[in-house]
Amino acid sequence: MQKIIFIFSFILFANFSFAQINLVPNPSFEDTIGCPQGYPDLDTKCQFWKSFRATPDYYNNCSQACGFYNQGGFQQPNTGVAYAGFNMYLTTLPNASEQIGVQLLSPLIMGTKYYLSFYVSNAYNPLITNIACNNIGLLLTTYQYSDPNGAFSLPDTCTIQTSAIISDTIKWTKISGSFVADSNYQYLIIGGFYNDSYLDTIQYPNIVGPYDAYYYLDDVCVTTDSLFNENWIGVNDFNNILNQINLFPNPSSDFINIESGVNLQQIQLVNNLGQILFSIETSSFLYSFSIKEIPAGIYFLTVKTKKSYSTSIISIIH
Repeated sequence: MQKIIFIFSFILFANFSFAQINLVPNPSFEDTIGCPQGYPDLDTKCQFWKSFRATPDYYNNCSQACGFYNQGGFQQPNTGVAYAGFNMYLTTLPNASEQIGVQLLSPLIMGTKYYLSFYVSNAYNPLITNIACNNIGLLLTTYQYSDPNGAFSLPDTCTIQTSAIISDTIKWTKISGSFVADSNYQYLIIGGFYNDSYLDTIQYPNIVGPYDAYYYLDDVCVTTDSLFNENWIGVNDFNNILNQINLFPNPSSDFINIESGVNLQQIQLVNNLGQILFSIETSSFLYSFSIKEIPAGIYFLTVKTKKSYSTSIISIIH
């Protein structure tokens, strides 16, 4: 297969448009620090994601203990080989919901409309995880917090949530919404934000009695593009282009080269405000473009194929 190199040089324009990128790092929980070996193992094994309230969990099929067969039952990821999990309700402890969070790639811009989504699946194990509930939510904040014992009062509000009880234990359910940013939010948190009195529950067949409403989490998205939010598919074995793209050199002062194992459709260079500095449509496999006129700093290189998006961090130095 013949490879063609396109050399691009470009000028920054005063009028910018916003990028079609996911502001959530490691949105499908595939980027690991190490294989989880027990519960909880989120903070030490999953890149970027942290426990905000109590002790949410991390699952990856590299682990025999915390793989697709786990304490909650059995579940395959929505995409890829990993996902997270959190409690929403316990019969033995009031207001015991858990929260998992991450710092966004860049703060939200006030006055801009954002589209949010994530996937959950209700865990089922007749011994332990045998309840379903509603009010699973997503909260955006300007600050990070840590509440390992679940001692902080729940706010009884969040940015988006589902009023319906999520009871599907086989398929993944997408929860989505939109809002106009009224602050420069930097952190995204998912889990339970309502006291038990605000939760509706149903019980599954059980052995020792109802105990826990527990949910698996996968494929989290925050974007300014409604179509991207609707069609983004996370990571799967077929089109995980992260493993098929080589960016070099990085850091760089002159050129960035993109070598791909799949046919690409679009390349965009984006700054930390979400503004597109450069965009090109193409159908080749090898690219090189000049960054000599771009100020030094951290940027996001977004690559689009026919079936997925990929965003990588690049460093420009002069």
